[in-house]
Amino acid sequence: MNYAKVLDAALTMFPRKVKVTCIDGVTEQPIGKYKVLLHHLPIVFDKPVTLTIDGNEWRVIKAKPHHSDEFSIFKKLTLHVLNKEQLQQTPLGHDLPTRHAVIPSTTAAPFYEQFTIDMTPDQWLQMEFLPAAELAKIQEELALIDPIILAENGKNPLLGYDTQHIRQQTAHLGIDIPFDAFCASIQVNKKGNVRIAENNFVENGFAIQSDNYEYYGTLVNNSITHLSITAFDSVDDEFSQLVSTWDLVLVDWVRCSITTI
Repeated sequence: MNYAKVLDAALTMFPRKVKVTCIDGVTEQPIGKYKVLLHHLPIVFDKPVTLTIDGNEWRVIKAKPHHSDEFSIFKKLTLHVLNKEQLQQTPLGHDLPTRHAVIPSTTAAPFYEQFTIDMTPDQWLQMEFLPAAELAKIQEELALIDPIILAENGKNPLLGYDTQHIRQQTAHLGIDIPFDAFCASIQVNKKGNVRIAENNFVENGFAIQSDNYEYYGTLVNNSITHLSITAFDSVDDEFSQLVSTWDLVLVDWVRCSITTI
C-alpha cells in the first residue's frame, strides 16, 4: 500500500484547520476566533502579509507562534491585526524589500479571460525567470538587496522593510520564448490575465495555470518577453524541463535566491 497517497487522500477529504484568534493591533482587544484552513496560512510569518479571514481583510503585525511547524501541530494561532482603516493610519515599512524598475502599462481589455491573477505593482516579477547567461548581473543586483533583508534581523518582519531597492541593473533583462512552444511544453489548464492593484489588466499580459504552477508575464509578437511564477516550492519535472529547454534560472528577488538545475 502506498501510505503517502493514502495520507494525501485523507488530508484532501478532511482538510486540516487551525483555530485562529484575532486581536486588534491598536486596542489589543479580541476580535474573534475563526477556523482557517492550514493551507490558507503562510508557512512562516517572516514577511509582511495580509490575510482574508471570514470575509475580513487584515494586515498581520504579530503572529504567535510564527511558524507552521508549531501551529499546524497544536492547531492554534494568535494574530494581531489591522483593518484597512487602521492600516492607513499606522506607519509601517515597505511590504517588499525590492521591486522591478518598470511597472507595466495597463489596458481595459485582457488577452485571455479564464482566470485572473491580482497583484500590486510591487509584486510584479518578484519570482522571475531570466537567462542563465546573465547570472553575473543577477548576482550583482541581489547583492544590493541582501543588506536590506539582513538589516531587518532582530526586528519584527511583519512591520515591513525600512528601505526598498529598485531593480535597475536587471530591468532590461528578459527572455524570448515562443508562446506556442511554451504552452506545448507544459500541461496548460487555463489561460488568463494579470490585474494590477484591482485596476486595469497588464497590457500584453498573460497568465497560465498548469498542473504545478501559475505562470504570468508579457507577450510581444506572440513571444514571451517576461516570465514569472506566483509561488515555488521545490524542483520538479516541469520546472526542470522549462529551465533546461530555454537555459533559464529562477530568481526569487524577495528571498535573494537563485534556483537552477
